[in-house]
Amino acid sequence: MTAGVLEQRNPYKGTPPRAWLRLRLLAADGSTQDLDLLSDTGSPYGLIVSTTIMNGFKEKDASDVNSNYGPLTGGWLQVAVPAIGFDRLVIGYASDGLVAATQLSNPDFGGLIGLPLLQMMQYGGDAKDFWVRPAAAVP
Repeated sequence: MTAGVLEQRNPYKGTPPRAWLRLRLLAADGSTQDLDLLSDTGSPYGLIVSTTIMNGFKEKDASDVNSNYGPLTGGWLQVAVPAIGFDRLVIGYASDGLVAATQLSNPDFGGLIGLPLLQMMQYGGDAKDFWVRPAAAVP
């Protein structure tokens, strides 16, 4: 008997239908926040959330950047995707304007997950769903 594949599979949602991922932010005080993030493989920023979320979950500062989204405030965030056993400290950014833009597609979206963070996992999709799995082991 083989074990099932660890996977988070989400049907597209929004108008137009968009790929998305649910992740959990972990704060140093033990509090958590689950977020649905629009998936954008064209984004060079791993994670973009609201200023409020960044301020509540930032473990330490990271460099700010100017982007086509406008200024982004950097910070290190502890990110988990429990369904696949992912748990890492990653650089994220805050932009209330970008979060508002993602919510035009679906009000559930709390920001954006971009290519650098997605590349820490396997990801893909089909006609119905977007999925993530643990990164493949390197031989």
